[in-house]
Amino acid sequence: MTSSKINCSDDLSLRIAQLRIDKLKQEAELKIKFSEFAETLNPVLILKKSVHEMVVDKEVKDDLLKVGLNLGTNFIIEKVLGRKSVKGYLSSVIVEKISTSLINRGILSEIITSFSKLVKTETKNETPPNTAK
Repeated sequence: MTSSKINCSDDLSLRIAQLRIDKLKQEAELKIKFSEFAETLNPVLILKKSVHEMVVDKEVKDDLLKVGLNLGTNFIIEKVLGRKSVKGYLSSVIVEKISTSLINRGILSEIITSFSKLVKTETKNETPPNTAK
């Protein structure tokens, strides 16, 4: 900020114009800083950043994968076998124990990875049906 002597009305008008420009610049900077600050308070971004930091750790990744696989297998077991009868309940408990054991050893994730690779190669090798008449 410069403080110069104002000798005439032209100098005063020039100084007022300069101060208005400075004011607009400061307001724009303030808006940017405020929006950046508001983004840091966004709960979704805070959660996303926290989860991203947690997932960097390999053990946490493995634990999250195990939890996801357990939830998925429990859902599938419930839909396929059900728990409405004694037979369904017992079979679902047995399958759940086996799948949990496979998940904890990391075998199930390897099976899923291998299966997905197999499916991808099969779909690449398929030829599209001939639609020409």
